[in-house]
Amino acid sequence: MSPTVIPAYWLYGERRDERFPDALHIETIVARSALHNWNIQPHRHDALFQFFLVTEGGGRTRIDGQEHVLVPGSAILLPPLVIHEFRFDPGTDGFVASIAESTLRRLIEREPEMAAALASAHVMPETSATGLPAPEGAMRAALAEFGANLPGREAALTAHAEIVALGFARAARRQRAMSEPARDSRASLVRRFVERVETGFRSHRPLTAYAQELGVSAPHLSRCCRETLGHSAAGVIHDRLMLEARRDLVYTSMPISQISFRLGFADPAYFSRFFAARAGMPPAAYRASA
Repeated sequence: MSPTVIPAYWLYGERRDERFPDALHIETIVARSALHNWNIQPHRHDALFQFFLVTEGGGRTRIDGQEHVLVPGSAILLPPLVIHEFRFDPGTDGFVASIAESTLRRLIEREPEMAAALASAHVMPETSATGLPAPEGAMRAALAEFGANLPGREAALTAHAEIVALGFARAARRQRAMSEPARDSRASLVRRFVERVETGFRSHRPLTAYAQELGVSAPHLSRCCRETLGHSAAGVIHDRLMLEARRDLVYTSMPISQISFRLGFADPAYFSRFFAARAGMPPAAYRASA
């Protein structure tokens, strides 16, 4: 693949305007996917959250290089900048809610635990398995409001946007908790650490700062990461930086120096050494081989 830019849209296949037109946009899966022969090519959204719920049919999705099977009840939470694509089975239906990052700013500031869940992509194979109310009711209510064009529309759409986002964030947190061993404090600690890394990896905070925030020592945090994930706490931070670096090298045409600064490195030469030590080749060679 050449280092061309992956398309960025507000809504897939549509030209981006300067501002997302509504607090919330919601439509059925069939409305857009059928127009594109059920195949949605790789793309991203710069300042847009998306929430998908499959109610009929299924297919496959690839999110940041990871493939997932979709079935009725599958739900997907996508924060901004995540590269994703879909191959839906013909006739698949459900809902797609697109919410401007600015719409959720107050929610993110008020609810840090929900903000952490919204900061990373989640694929939930069946939302009913989480034991929480399925988000279908919230999606249907939002779709009805979106199409009604009643007075106070913007305020109503903002309220529906927060309800949809909260429902998906709760389901994501519940799924993560269910996948951890019961009462395993180490797994819980590591989960909270990973959530903080997801929102702060570009800041290059020292490991001791994360540990202090979590109320443990840095060696204890690293031991828990090794036992739970198989590598150190520093490795978690480095892996997240490497994921973002690989994205930028493969899916954008940004100069390597610009990628370096975007990832919080003060010196592009140091970034190149950091990348080469972990990828086995310098950034330019990695981009050329992708």
